[in-house]
Order: sequence, then structure tokens, then C-alpha cells
Amino acid sequence: MKRAHNFGVAATGTVLENSQAIDVVKKIKLTGLPEKIHKHTAYIKRMFNTSLEVAKFEGAAIKTVSGIRGQVKKAFGNNGVFRATFEDRIKASDIVFLRAFHTIPIKKFYNPITSLLSVTYMRTIAEIRRSKNLAVPNKKDSHYKPIERVVKRFNPVRVPKALEAELPFKSKTKQIKTNNPARAVVLDKEDKRVADLLGQINLLHKDKTKKRREKVQKQKDAYAVKRRAEEAEADARRQKKRKTFFRREGQNQKTPSVAKD
Repeated sequence: MKRAHNFGVAATGTVLENSQAIDVVKKIKLTGLPEKIHKHTAYIKRMFNTSLEVAKFEGAAIKTVSGIRGQVKKAFGNNGVFRATFEDRIKASDIVFLRAFHTIPIKKFYNPITSLLSVTYMRTIAEIRRSKNLAVPNKKDSHYKPIERVVKRFNPVRVPKALEAELPFKSKTKQIKTNNPARAVVLDKEDKRVADLLGQINLLHKDKTKKRREKVQKQKDAYAVKRRAEEAEADARRQKKRKTFFRREGQNQKTPSVAKD
């Protein structure tokens, strides 16, 4: 009767150190989608399932597909949604991912080697291929593919008229004049006579306004000359008054000293 083994050799190795603090970890990549976006802050969903998982990754670095870096801040609710901050405003179509490491428990069963003379180590895949003249398999899924990002074009924002009526003037839509040439208008005799009359009236109004402005400017200039003359005369009076005052003060200071002598 042939003996059947319950297990096979998975790997061979050498013991370097006996320590329970060494863990074997596997690299994982968690992805999520933005739920709400406000400036540089966003709420991310579908990355975690509970708030406890979010608490384990608080402060972890995250990144979007477009290259915007961020950080996990705090859980929002109990369904795994959390608040995160980014370097720049992200888009609703961005995918947020988090690179982390997951600890893998190792089974404690192994076959110790007592003598190195009768040991046949496992061959690596490269040695097996070299001995059997096998080529490296070419998998199309393992090739790097060029990333082509299509420039997204968003529709213009359309504000309802009822809402626009309540906005301040600076926020309302302005009518921008274009340089399109106006259509030629052919006037009949009556319309031409009315247009000529309006042109004459506008010309008289402009001439009258110009004369009024010139008259007001002349009055301002005359008033300015008069004010300058009055100020010069007032300065002369003040200067004369100061000279008289200081002359009198000087005489009053000299009089007691003369009487004492």
C-alpha cells in the first residue's frame, strides 16, 4: 500500500532570527469615490465599511488618479464615509485610492533540516525554465498600457431667471456687445426728415452744453483768481500784524533794563 502525504513542501529557507515581532505583510490598494466636494475638503465613500475601519486609517495619505494628494481626517457617520482634505479641489469623477499593508498570518508547521549534506533545495522558476529551455510567458495583461486622459468639457452653468432676478447686479449675466456689423436700413423721406431733425436737435444740445461748461469754467477761474488775491492780502495783513507785535514786545523787554540802570 502506497503511503499518501497530507501536505507537500511549499518552500525552503534558512532561519536568520527568532523574533515574534516580525510580521509578513501584503501590499493592498483601497479605492473610493467622492460623495461631496467642498473646496479642498471632500467626503469619500466605498473605501471602508464601518467607522472603526476609518479610525484605524486616520492620518493616512491618500491620492487621486489625477495626482492630487490628501489625508484621511475623520469618519462621517457609521457607513464608512470619511472626511478628507486635499492639496487642490478634486473632481466628482476622480477615483481616490489608499496604499496600505495587510498582515498575513503564517502557519507554524515546517520541516527542520538536520544535515546539510543530504539536502536538495527547491529550484527557482528561472532554473526550471533554463533547464527545460522554456521561454518566459508573454502575458498581455502584464504589459504597461499608455494612459490617455480625455479632456472633459462641462456644459455652461444655466441660472434660472427667477433665481437670477434675486442676485446682486455684479452676479447677474451681462449682455456683451459683439462687433457684428449692423444691417443697412433704407429710410424713406419722412423717416429721413425725422432723422435729420433729431440730428440737428442733438447738435444744438451739444453746442449749448459745451457753451455752458465753458462759462462755468470761466467763472471757476475768475473765482480762483479772486480767492488767491484775497489770500495774498490776508497773508500780508497777518505778516504786518506779527511784525508790529514782535516790535512792541521787544521794546517792552528793553524798557525795564534801562530804568534799572
